[in-house]
Amino acid sequence: MSGIALSRLAQERKAWRKDHPFGFVAVPTKNPDGTMNLMNWECAIPGKKGTPWEGGLFKLRMLFKDDYPSSPPKCKFEPPSKYPEFSSRVCTPVS
Repeated sequence: MSGIALSRLAQERKAWRKDHPFGFVAVPTKNPDGTMNLMNWECAIPGKKGTPWEGGLFKLRMLFKDDYPSSPPKCKFEPPSKYPEFSSRVCTPVS
């Protein structure tokens, strides 16, 4: 695994834990030995109030490659979204 990717993800996790939008979830998964896997995250996005998605919690997985942040993570809704305007894959721009 890339030290650059792991370092960046550790920094981003720390910043996320200090401040993130209410109702949003982003948590690294755990390896079989109980350590954090910063390359694989379980996330959830709440449905926006006043929209057809209100009250929903849309779960997705984010998989990071060793060349992160040069390449974006692969994101996939789990289970795939029942809404046609969402595909099961999301492209995330990297700033």
